[in-house]
Amino acid sequence: MSSDSFTGTLSNLDVPSTPYVRPVLGKVKKGILLALFCLAQFMDAFVASALFPAIVALEEGLGIAANEVTWVFSAYSATFAAFLLISGRVADIYSAKWAFVVGAALVGLFSLGCGFVHGKVALFILRALAGIGASLTVPSALSLIVEWFPEPDEQSRAIALFGAGGGVGNVMGVVIGGAFIQWASWKWIFYFVCMLGVPMAVFAALFVPPSAPRMHKPSWKRLDLGGVALITTSIVLFVYAVTTGAATGWGAARVIAPLIVAVILGAAFFILEARLDPHVASLPPHTWRYKNVPILGAVAFVPYFFWCSLFLQLMPLFQDVYQWSAIMTAVRFLPTGVFAGAIAGPSGSFPKYVSPKWTILGGLIFDIIATILLALGDTREKYWSMLFPGFIIGTMGNMVVYTNTNIALFMNTPPEIAGVTGAIFNSSAQLGIAVGLAVVTTISTSIDKKRVTAGKDVGYHGIADGFWFVVAVIAAEALAVLIWYKVDGQVVDDVEGSDSLAVKEKGDEPSK
Repeated sequence: MSSDSFTGTLSNLDVPSTPYVRPVLGKVKKGILLALFCLAQFMDAFVASALFPAIVALEEGLGIAANEVTWVFSAYSATFAAFLLISGRVADIYSAKWAFVVGAALVGLFSLGCGFVHGKVALFILRALAGIGASLTVPSALSLIVEWFPEPDEQSRAIALFGAGGGVGNVMGVVIGGAFIQWASWKWIFYFVCMLGVPMAVFAALFVPPSAPRMHKPSWKRLDLGGVALITTSIVLFVYAVTTGAATGWGAARVIAPLIVAVILGAAFFILEARLDPHVASLPPHTWRYKNVPILGAVAFVPYFFWCSLFLQLMPLFQDVYQWSAIMTAVRFLPTGVFAGAIAGPSGSFPKYVSPKWTILGGLIFDIIATILLALGDTREKYWSMLFPGFIIGTMGNMVVYTNTNIALFMNTPPEIAGVTGAIFNSSAQLGIAVGLAVVTTISTSIDKKRVTAGKDVGYHGIADGFWFVVAVIAAEALAVLIWYKVDGQVVDDVEGSDSLAVKEKGDEPSK
């Protein structure tokens, strides 16, 4: 199937007989709306990372055991990742505007509920429900950005700023969360999210213009409910298995059984998608045949994996071992927020001058250097010589990877599937949190247990080995980019059936 035939098929959906006229938006209004979407992306990331400084407080306040604490993060990330694909289809088929409104409201309201819970089970459930709401905001916002910013350079900058909102939210969450822990309580983290989400939903409902319609009579039959059920169950079981394995060991039946079922259901999902009409499938198979989409989807795993591995391992160390207060711990992570914001804007202009292959590869190399420094920062005296430069180098590299991977995905896919494209990126990113945390925790705790059994001091050995694993994963991703990312130059491609322009690398059509 060629690119023209596929995009032509997309443009032949049952569109309304009355022509859609895109609202004429001035620069100021477009800037305000883009800021709204960036704030939503900030919120979605913040609601996860801000809880890292609260780990100790949550363990004490809700009776969460040390081997259960990863569920505070995994419950949110699992449903976020699992529901992204159907959310992308909803944004592409129905109304991207109202998907965004509902998603922002759900994140705010369920987060408010988290602030009132008195037990860990209720917290886990509400976190999972908030993840579903977050999954609605991302694809819908990206769909609207692609629609309203059709000019290639403008679109790249807009997508970069949107992606930067998530990166900045992820790293600034630990600073703001630390301030709440120091001077208020962990509950105020959730109240703050509510104060962001609900007003955003109201503002979007009142002021965001309607999105371009895809169908005359949208129907739930156009949604791949069977496929969504398969992939959702698969992801949730997979996250449960790796998280439980990190806590209890990998040989237990309650780890192996759900892992096997997760793999079977995942395979069944891809078989089903191959048999469905592309207009119905949540993830049409030809999506993967667009040039570089598979490798970019894999690279999207890295940014949150790096950041969350850093936060999960070092924050408890700083507070429990080094006896730094929550706010002083947060201050020591401040370089990650400052440099994330500094590099976010400029990194969006990189694709204008050089292929994303080289910017992404450069960012991954920065991540590798940074993680090596983190692995070597084994005493509190090495904060300034190892950890501090590691924070700066890693954050700059990570933001380059994050923004340029996001941009490159949209460069290689047509705007008609912007929702699904955004879902691919963010689903992989969220799995980076859930899977990465579980595996790194397993490595660190197993090394610590061996040293305790041998009568040796735990020290920094488990943390260092966790970071060396992160180095190995990022190095493998860098090698994959070097080998498989294809660069043939760039052209501007006018997508058939659309008045949007998308920056395309030559040969980005699906394979015939």
